[in-house]
Amino acid sequence: MNELISIIIPVYNAESFLDRCLESIVNQEYKNLRIILVEDCSKDNSRKVCEKWVAKDDRIELVALDKNGGAANARNRGLEKVNFDDGFVAFVDADDYLHPTYFTYLYELLKENNADFSWCGVHNTFEKVKMEFDPLTDADNVYSLTGKELLLREDLRVMYLMVWGKLFKGFLWKDIRFDTKYSYYEDGGTTFKVIYQANKVAISQRKLYNYYYSENSATRSEVNTTKLFDGIETELDKIKFYGERNEQALLDMAYVAYLNTLLKCCREIDSSFGDKELYKKIFKDYKANYMKAVKNKSLPTSQRVKYIVYRFAPHIQQHYINLKMRVKGY
Repeated sequence: MNELISIIIPVYNAESFLDRCLESIVNQEYKNLRIILVEDCSKDNSRKVCEKWVAKDDRIELVALDKNGGAANARNRGLEKVNFDDGFVAFVDADDYLHPTYFTYLYELLKENNADFSWCGVHNTFEKVKMEFDPLTDADNVYSLTGKELLLREDLRVMYLMVWGKLFKGFLWKDIRFDTKYSYYEDGGTTFKVIYQANKVAISQRKLYNYYYSENSATRSEVNTTKLFDGIETELDKIKFYGERNEQALLDMAYVAYLNTLLKCCREIDSSFGDKELYKKIFKDYKANYMKAVKNKSLPTSQRVKYIVYRFAPHIQQHYINLKMRVKGY
């Protein structure tokens, strides 16, 4: 385990969490790490925390930006420091933390399966200070897929689009960067391009990445039009990408994700700020495209029927979601 892993951590107003994050990384069993902190002009003392850790561990380096550019730009600046022909790339968010075996496990998982990237399970935590870890079991449910097979898995879409929780071979990122036009979902508009290049992906359910579940995070912050349209545009990016490459099966599933996003936007408009004209605009796009999901024979019949029902009675979807949540005990 002597190959270099470059870890890119965007830092913005992370003073309260950064010590925990970096402690979990410097204490990894896997030692050959290059830890790249990209400090994005925080308004708190994050930069001082970064400087403290740079002085403590020579594996840590600081890229101090002189203008705030957002998470996509920060990750891109980190990628500028990576040698893509040698070693591996990983991304960690500054408010998250890692089990001590995280990189050892992902490295061995990747090697044992001859994969281009590996991916582990996630433990959601509301704990702001302590490091809490789920008990590890032997039942990790390890399996592998090609990159394209993974992109066809609608049930895994939400998590495979997250850039964290994974260990990538460096070459996958050589020609790919995050789109800085997005204020939200920038990894959703990028990670699929990396997955598309992967010959093999090794997946485990072992929960080694600890994700801080904050209501103030970008993805769970108050709904606004920028957030809604960023979500829609990232799905349209996928449609364009697969269409240009004549990937019909992937294109069909991209339309399913697009329609699900449109429905989600309609629900959020309905519940958050009731903009009737915006609702009509987004639902008009749903009506223009819903038959693409209805005709997708790879979907269960029950799911295809739902798209027809929502075409004529869109408000039923919230009742269905509420019922499903109750059945699951949430």
